[in-house]
Amino acid sequence: MKKLVAILVAMMLVLGLGSAFAEEETKTIAFLPPAMTSPYYASCISGATPVAEELGYELLVSAPQSESDYASQVQLVEDMLTRGVDGIILCAINTDAIVTAVKRANEAGVPVVMFNVQNELADGEVACYVTYDQREGGAKVADYLAEVVGDEEINVAVIEGLPSEHTTERMGGFVDRLEEAYPNIHFVASQPGDWEREAGMNAAANMMQAMDIDAFFGLSDEMSLGAVQAIKQAGGDQMVLSFDGNPNAAEAVKSGDLLCTLSIGGLTTGEQCVRALDGILNGEEVEPMTYVDLPTCSSK
Repeated sequence: MKKLVAILVAMMLVLGLGSAFAEEETKTIAFLPPAMTSPYYASCISGATPVAEELGYELLVSAPQSESDYASQVQLVEDMLTRGVDGIILCAINTDAIVTAVKRANEAGVPVVMFNVQNELADGEVACYVTYDQREGGAKVADYLAEVVGDEEINVAVIEGLPSEHTTERMGGFVDRLEEAYPNIHFVASQPGDWEREAGMNAAANMMQAMDIDAFFGLSDEMSLGAVQAIKQAGGDQMVLSFDGNPNAAEAVKSGDLLCTLSIGGLTTGEQCVRALDGILNGEEVEPMTYVDLPTCSSK
């Protein structure tokens, strides 16, 4: 009888240890992009997923239907906190609106890593920002356009995203560089394309009808590909430069539809976010601001 009891106790200990290990293996990370409209966010998820698996995390991905629906994104953060996630990786639609959700994560002791942002939040504690210099990226696109056209006089228009720091910084870097260094390239107009292909197509079509334009700079690949459609429908030959470096845009560069697209490192961003969060959860010191390098804009 004593032998049977000892065996049962040993089995319970083994099962208890197995249960503890299982709990360790099922730590969860919420990955919350603004929406899934842009392939950039799919690229970020593709970078994050294998690293999360390697480090023993389950990656829970969720996003609003639209990149303008910041209220839904705030609710998603709260939902993930209710589910008991161990950490949150987040790209905020609206950095002011997300503060409340970040502060709730702080109260729950859940670390937050943010990506694809330029400035720190006005309040709330973000453990690490994984970002890149969007203004520098816009300037690199301007440099490449100048390299292509040389001394030729041309008119260029910008297709903007939704009002945000992304739009402000990308467009600002581009326009400021033109004004500082390239007097032969004239910035003549801009219209919003809301980060969407159809809206980008409509913006490009509207501007082509209103004035002579030789080139478009779309602040995202989806809007730029919309501009390509508008140009084809109008039988035009305007150059289109883009920003994101997504696979579909890279194919458009190869086919000659896009002049270039600047890669912002979605795969690397996703990977760095997960590694930063893993370090934080393991009590390691992590740089509060981590930068992803941007290559020189080119069509190759």
